[in-house]
Amino acid sequence: MTFMIRTALVTGGAGFIGSHLANKLLQNKYQVIIFDDLSNGSGRSNLSKKIKLVKGSILEASKFESICKKADVVFHLAVKPLTMSFDNPEEVVKINDYGTYLVAKICTKLKCKMVHVSSSEVYGTALSVSMKENHPLLPTTIYAGSKAASELYVRGFEKSEGLKMTIVRPFNSYGEYMRDDTYAAAIPNFYNRLSRNLSPIIHGTGKQTRDFTHVEDTCEGIMLADQTKNALGDTFNVGQGKEIQIVEIAKIIMKKYQELSNKKFKIKLRFEKPRKGDVMRHRANISHARRILGYKPKIDFNEGITRYLKWKLGITS
Repeated sequence: MTFMIRTALVTGGAGFIGSHLANKLLQNKYQVIIFDDLSNGSGRSNLSKKIKLVKGSILEASKFESICKKADVVFHLAVKPLTMSFDNPEEVVKINDYGTYLVAKICTKLKCKMVHVSSSEVYGTALSVSMKENHPLLPTTIYAGSKAASELYVRGFEKSEGLKMTIVRPFNSYGEYMRDDTYAAAIPNFYNRLSRNLSPIIHGTGKQTRDFTHVEDTCEGIMLADQTKNALGDTFNVGQGKEIQIVEIAKIIMKKYQELSNKKFKIKLRFEKPRKGDVMRHRANISHARRILGYKPKIDFNEGITRYLKWKLGITS
């Protein structure tokens, strides 16, 4: 595939997925600019020095537009996380919905292509498995609703104003530089508990399933959404195509943590009440992304979780 050098603007590029995407784009001959308010910034230390970082919020429309003028494509990842929607839903809606509206509006005005990174959370719990892109959108949280709504804004600009766009729905991404603060996901939460000799906490039965996808595979799919001409106007699932129970994830992490850290402990899992709006089952159907994008995940869960734990433990070999 012949590919001309393009300038990519990555909103939320200092975050977990954004930083990995920015580095991957750089490796694939893009010029890369990041636009990020650094409210998370978990991946900031992951970024190549060759990447330009502009501090700003996507709500600062004029500032974003001035940067966007330099871009051929905007990869839109700026987002407030799922768990924030339980205690600060207004902020989640403001950034995820109105922020996306502004990004789409400016991309339309400047005739800049937009790759909108949505979320598998828009589907809610699987009505059928595996989940294709035409699965009904039945969000179970304000976050999931905000991501579903943001897709509709992007699609609306495409239909009414001619925005060049592609939507990507990543399933649960994990890997190095995941945030481990209040809004951390299951994997860093499990690790943080183990590192303090505390029992990992499972919400509900632990039989909920997720399609965990290593961040490198996620970013490959996102990048291919720009590089594939036939992807314009389309929507793609990006996942592993496999499901695993949350309780099994905790057990795998406990086992590998002991192996890698040479620590032995007798810690049992701790079960607490279910989390509000928790999705019970997810498994991506990735046949559409395989066929159109040439997407093929390469990193299985065991390899990916080993990489993550080695990073957390400072193991370089």
